[in-house]
Parts: sequence; C-alpha cells; structure tokens
Amino acid sequence: EQRSATIVMMTKLEEKSRVKCDQYWPSRGTDTYGMIQVTLLDTIELATFCVRNFCLHKNGSSEKREVRQFQFTAWPDHGVPEYPTPFLAFLRRVKTCNPPDAGPVVVHCSAGVGRTGCFIVIDAMLERIKHEKTVDIYGHVTLMRSQRNYMVQTEDQYIFIHDALLEAVACGTTEVMARNLYSYIQKLTQVETGEHVTGMELEFKRLANSKAHTSRFISANLPCNKFKNRLVNIMPYETTRVCLQPIRGVEGSDYINASFIDGYRQQKAYIATQGPLAETTEDFWRMLWENNSTIVVMLTKLREMGREKCHQYWPAERSARYQYFVVDPMAEYNMPQYILREFKVTDARDGQSRTVRQFQFTDWPEQGVPKSGEGFIDFIGQVHKTKEQFGQDGPISVHCSAGVGRTGVFITLSIVLERMRYEGVVDIFQTVKMLRTQRPAMVQTEDEYQFCYQAALEYLGSFDHYAT
Repeated sequence: EQRSATIVMMTKLEEKSRVKCDQYWPSRGTDTYGMIQVTLLDTIELATFCVRNFCLHKNGSSEKREVRQFQFTAWPDHGVPEYPTPFLAFLRRVKTCNPPDAGPVVVHCSAGVGRTGCFIVIDAMLERIKHEKTVDIYGHVTLMRSQRNYMVQTEDQYIFIHDALLEAVACGTTEVMARNLYSYIQKLTQVETGEHVTGMELEFKRLANSKAHTSRFISANLPCNKFKNRLVNIMPYETTRVCLQPIRGVEGSDYINASFIDGYRQQKAYIATQGPLAETTEDFWRMLWENNSTIVVMLTKLREMGREKCHQYWPAERSARYQYFVVDPMAEYNMPQYILREFKVTDARDGQSRTVRQFQFTDWPEQGVPKSGEGFIDFIGQVHKTKEQFGQDGPISVHCSAGVGRTGVFITLSIVLERMRYEGVVDIFQTVKMLRTQRPAMVQTEDEYQFCYQAALEYLGSFDHYAT
C-alpha cells in the first residue's frame, strides 16, 4: 500500500536463542501471505549483511513489484557494534539501491524502536549534514519519540549514533565507481592546494585517527604471552584474536599472535598472523589444525635485510613432529613468483590427516613494494582458486613477518578485487579501515596503501572495457 521498495532489517531471526522476528519471507520459491504472493528472486550474502530480492504480486492484479530487503547481520546480541564502520557501509549500500520514486523505507528490528531508531537517526542526520552542514541528534530523537515511543532505547545506542556520525564526517566518501578509478588516483597523487602533501598521504593519515585502547589487548600483554609476540607493538585485539584450545595446566596456552579477518562474502575468511617464531611454531600448526585452515600464504623470505623475518616452521626433506602433529613434505613446485609446498599433516592423537598447501610469494622486494601489481594479483587469484578447489571450510591463513603490512595488502586486495567484480566499485580507504578494526596497523605504510590503489587499477586494466 505504501509503495515501499526497500526493507531494512536490523536483527537476526534468533538472538540469544530467543526468536526476535518471524521469517516473513519464503526461503525459496513463492509463498502467499494473505492477498500478497511473494517470490524470492535471489540472495546475496556478504560478511556483515545480506541482500534479498523479492517479487510481489497482489491477487487479482496484474502488477508485479520488486522489493529489496537488506539484513544487517553484524549487530551484536548485546549492546552495540564496537565500531561503526560496517554499519556505515551497510547504510551506504541501502542508500544507493533505494529508487528515488519509491515510498518510505521500512525499517525494523525486534520491537522496532532501538536499532531501528539508530538506523533512522543516522540516516536522517547524514542527509541533514549534506544539505545544511549542521546536526541535531537530540532534537531528532525527540522528534521521533513524538511519532513512536522509545525510539533509540539505550544510552549505548545514543552514543553509537554520535560515533557513527563522527566517523562518517571525518572520513568523507572514498567509494569510487571502477570506471572513475584512474582519475580518482590521478587526483590523489597530486599535492593538495594549500597543503604540502598529496591527497594519498592525507587519506592514509586519516586512517590512523581511530586509536585503540590498551584494554583491547588483554591476553597479548600477559607476562606468560609477551615472548610469543615477534614485535612488542603488534598484537591482536582481544575480541578478534584466534583462541587456541587451552592445554590443561599450561598458562597462556590459548594464545597466538593471530586475528580473524572478515572477507568480502564471509566472516572470518582469513587469519592474519605473524611469521612464527621458533617458540610459537607448535602453536602455529595447532592453530591451522583447530581452525581447519588448509591454505597458508607466506609473504616474506625467512631472512631479509640480514634479519630473521620468520622461523622456518616446516620440514624441508623428511617428516617432522610439532607437538601433536606430524608434518610430511609431499611436494614442492617452483613457480616464477612463488613456491607452492604441499604437506600431509597428521594428528598423532587420532591418526586423522589433512593436506596443507603453503604459497610463498617470493617476488616482494626487501624494501618497499613491487613495481607492478600484476604478479601479486595473479598470486592472489591462484591462492583463491586453490581454496575453491581443495580448501576446507576453514580460513586462509596469511602471514608476513609481523602479520600486518604485506598481510594487510593481500587481504585488502582480495576483498577489493572481488567487490570490483561484483559491484563495480572500489573503496580502498574503507576496506583498510574495516581491517584495522580487526587487527591493528593492517596495511602499514603509505607505500603499501598506494600499492593497493595501483594494483586495483592494473586489475581493472585486465578487463579492457573498463580501462582508462
């Protein structure tokens, strides 16, 4: 009746094993609800939200309409999201897709006041900022409450609204249509008027604005774990760290310097970790096994600039045992830009075996970044193709030395290139920002940041119709 084209759903169907919302749409095919026939056309599942397209048909009428539902799946069962970054990306996607002539956007959570209120206030204030350059959160919540009781339910939600608006204003828009990427990069590499630095440098510096509290690294700082960190200042956040199954009686045995990272479509698609130390090699194999990670990406040589960057954590010729795991080298293939090693890993406790494949990229220069992104793009493609062919359900484990610089570049480009293929848009800044909410310092230097842009552009050039 309202001619709405968009539904925003801010809850999962169940949270804390309570039903929050009935599934009011068909899982497949067509269902009838009263007078209305609803057909599910397709579903796109991404790491933090899900998009469903429906066709609506009313009995006795010939008219068919399409309605799109956006379900945000990353709101925690308790409280509010730790960072507004994923929510803002979700809001941007909803805004781009809602047709200008449509009726009102329908927003719901469970009761339709808390998260629903957050979504509406943030959207309304971003519109206001765009047109009037002012903001009045208090005023808008008051207005909404005169239209529906209790809108924005908790103080945490009220604070979250402020955080989200602050981030949106501070970061601006960095999303570019793929076809405009070349000119966007041209603009970024020029020195800004009145500044002594390029837009690229300013954009990279803007990333560092969100600082992490030390309270966010609890386990990493424990005395029993300190020696397990290759660098004192690069540690995993408590909320995203990979927890090992504790070994009875061994303090800190659940700790490894590693973080789960979301991919484009999948939560925890990657593990970003440091290059193992001699002391943490057993933990590394335990992590691969427990998380069913059968693909390892290594982005460093064992030694660079005369320093150890990574301990040789695998056996070269004959099998070796690391705590519970026997690792047998099966094969080694030397490619122009990388070495592929295959290992048979057996859990000595129950005799179960798996194949683990390690891709070591050998073309990253000891200083700086590769001159061209082409080889690295091919390498990313190779890794993901192998994952589709042989990989278990587990994450791809990626490491360099500290597990943030080159590792950050690998994961950033994996996400950016896939998004480019599906949506035809590029947002390097927001992608790196999102990664940094999951592990500190991801994409460590301005050179690496610029390399992400350059590689994205080269990737684009490989589809001729999009190139400059």
